[in-house]
Amino acid sequence: MKSFMTISLFFLLLHQVHSQNQPVVLIAYYSQSGNTQRLAEEIEKGAKSVSEVETRLLSIEKVTEKDLLESSAIILGSPVYNANMAPAVQEFINSWPFEGSPLKDKIGAAFSTGGGISIGEEGVLIDILRSMLIHGMIVMGGEEVEAAFGASAITGEGPFAKESIDGIFLKKAFGLGKRVAEMTLKWDLIEK
Repeated sequence: MKSFMTISLFFLLLHQVHSQNQPVVLIAYYSQSGNTQRLAEEIEKGAKSVSEVETRLLSIEKVTEKDLLESSAIILGSPVYNANMAPAVQEFINSWPFEGSPLKDKIGAAFSTGGGISIGEEGVLIDILRSMLIHGMIVMGGEEVEAAFGASAITGEGPFAKESIDGIFLKKAFGLGKRVAEMTLKWDLIEK
């Protein structure tokens, strides 16, 4: 019985140590209308579908430097503002620690929402990824070729002018979260 208790205690401690060292996927977003937040929530569902990964879903106003540094992956989202990322998202990126490259080798991905077809969603994705590359991050897109630069959603125009985000865009968001989480686990094993 004593031997069983010792083994049980060992595995309990091993599990606690392992769970404290789970890679963290930070999903950060800026949203005024709620659309970018909704896409972020679907990305989190995708990331959570991968066991052994912790997720943190935060608006950019709540993200701390500690959150950035503790994360193994950062997925950042912005609505389209005049074919660009929202100024608040650019300010957020400009606040990231730069000296000593503390974000180097973290996985990065992007998502965006726009109020119309061809209003700039893809340009925002590329701008976010380009900013991540400056920090030495390893950037990636979604699961499908149609999400090569990340997940995006069109809202407010034509067949997408409805109250909720169309399922096709939610599927791409889920896929992005899942892919980033899977790669984060693989990258974490390589780093160890």
